[in-house]
Amino acid sequence: MGTGYIESAVVCGREKDSAFDITGGTVVRDRTNFSVGLIQMDSQDNFQKNLFQASEYAREAVERGADLIMFPETMEYTGRDLTGNACLHNEEIRNFYAQLASKHQVYVHSGSFTEYQVTGKPWNTTLLLNPRGKVIAQYRKLHMFDVNVEDGPSYQESRTIMPGEEIVVARMNLADVGFATCYDLRFPELFRLMVKNGAQVIFLPANFTADTGRAHWETLLRARAIENTCYIVACGQTGQKKAFQAYGHSMVIDPWGEIVDSLGEEAGCLVVSIDLSRVDKVRKQLPSLHNIREDAYSLTSKKLKVYEE
Repeated sequence: MGTGYIESAVVCGREKDSAFDITGGTVVRDRTNFSVGLIQMDSQDNFQKNLFQASEYAREAVERGADLIMFPETMEYTGRDLTGNACLHNEEIRNFYAQLASKHQVYVHSGSFTEYQVTGKPWNTTLLLNPRGKVIAQYRKLHMFDVNVEDGPSYQESRTIMPGEEIVVARMNLADVGFATCYDLRFPELFRLMVKNGAQVIFLPANFTADTGRAHWETLLRARAIENTCYIVACGQTGQKKAFQAYGHSMVIDPWGEIVDSLGEEAGCLVVSIDLSRVDKVRKQLPSLHNIREDAYSLTSKKLKVYEE
């Protein structure tokens, strides 16, 4: 797993042009499309049942031709004792992802899981694994869901979860991809920085509430895809959780902002083809990323990490 930090205008030890860079890395690809299997789950507080559900849907996705399997946010556990569950199952959940990837010879996007740390609150962590079961990228959710919605949920994620510190892009054999989780969707700067550093596809596992989902989910997903001319692959939880009703409605949005396919409120599996030539075509037709006036304004980060497969 190769990594590099982007600080200011330096990328992995080489100078960047001052112009907006959306060219990606040096990975040579012999294909322009791949299929992703979105696993929409109704995870509860039983770790083993959640993993069994995930395994069954993953098998279905592979049978339907998925090259990459993606799970929702906190796919392994949605109960009240996040720290206790993370302590008990920290290694087991990592082994589950690795075995799933190697068994089916597919990439696995873990969705997210609660990652235990000895000295503090756990993280809300995402892993990307290759078909050999090796972790090739890691992301920890940046923005904590601390909200008080009128006639809706009141939730303070920061009470139990430690926020991450890094924006993450991975140059994998399938595509250049970015990572976000649930509430991160409301921060367009994060998405722009990932695309600025090559992302063609951005993965977003989520556990969106039904209240905010009905109002904002599709609108925000389509907005992030349109303004960045990239694919957004959003995989959600569904069902009644301890604190709120989850929204479901997992979907894939193309770079023009069109919904390629979606699920409703039931748990299930959705397999969708990602066509990277569509990204190139839309960016040529509508080159908004090249029209950015960096002489008038700029967006930078000193905490952006790039993984290379």
